[in-house]
Amino acid sequence: MNRRHLLAGLSALSLSPLAARAAIVQPYQKIGAQLYTVRQAFNADPAGTLTKLKAIGYDYVESVSFGGLTPVALKAALMQAGLTAHIDLDNWKKRPEAALDDVAAMGADFAVLAWLPEDARKDWKALAAQMNHWAELAHERDLGFAYHNHNFEFVRSAEGLPYHLLLENTDPKKVAFELDCYWASLAGHDPVHVLKEHGDRIRLLHLKDKTAGGDMAPVGQGTINFAAVLTQAKAVGVEYVYAEHDNPIDPFASLTTSLKTLRG
Repeated sequence: MNRRHLLAGLSALSLSPLAARAAIVQPYQKIGAQLYTVRQAFNADPAGTLTKLKAIGYDYVESVSFGGLTPVALKAALMQAGLTAHIDLDNWKKRPEAALDDVAAMGADFAVLAWLPEDARKDWKALAAQMNHWAELAHERDLGFAYHNHNFEFVRSAEGLPYHLLLENTDPKKVAFELDCYWASLAGHDPVHVLKEHGDRIRLLHLKDKTAGGDMAPVGQGTINFAAVLTQAKAVGVEYVYAEHDNPIDPFASLTTSLKTLRG
């Protein structure tokens, strides 16, 4: 499984002048960590990284690679149940069944289409048809299938708004969505509104904040109202929530800050 590629040029962690918010009141007792945040540490020492995340207080993780381990070995090293895994587009296109076998062997609950390179951001209805097929393969292995958004799905194309096109042309019984709060907010959409409108399809959530200047930040150090986000997420049946930061200066400090805010 290749590592997920993210948008180039994203600035490093830059805190806004706003003071860190007080702990929020939210309904989720279990919180996950997205391993992309600590990808360098995880690739160097997967078991040690998982142990450190557990010590910080995280309950489960979402993986973007195996950290050099076999799927079975990674399963043995994992903290607790509740694992999901990202799969990049290349694997979905070239070896979907083998990639899904790996995800099933590591004990995951969901397999997620994590990222679309720029040349793939077209013909959204055709992508939706592919997603329906991949979801069938996932369900054959008792896995859920989900699509993870960035900001470009909220930019209108000639076909329409990509996020809506994917929602409208995929099987609601088999294709779920993983809402990334930062990217939706960066595109000008309130995550609470997205959850209210499409919560019947959203089953996973990425929790990362956005400063007034648009930079990514740990939960509680930006402008997103996560108390409202998580209350709405719980109301519509979101199963897993993951703290994440794509390019923090100190990955473990970023995840510690987010969890401290979320836990109180």
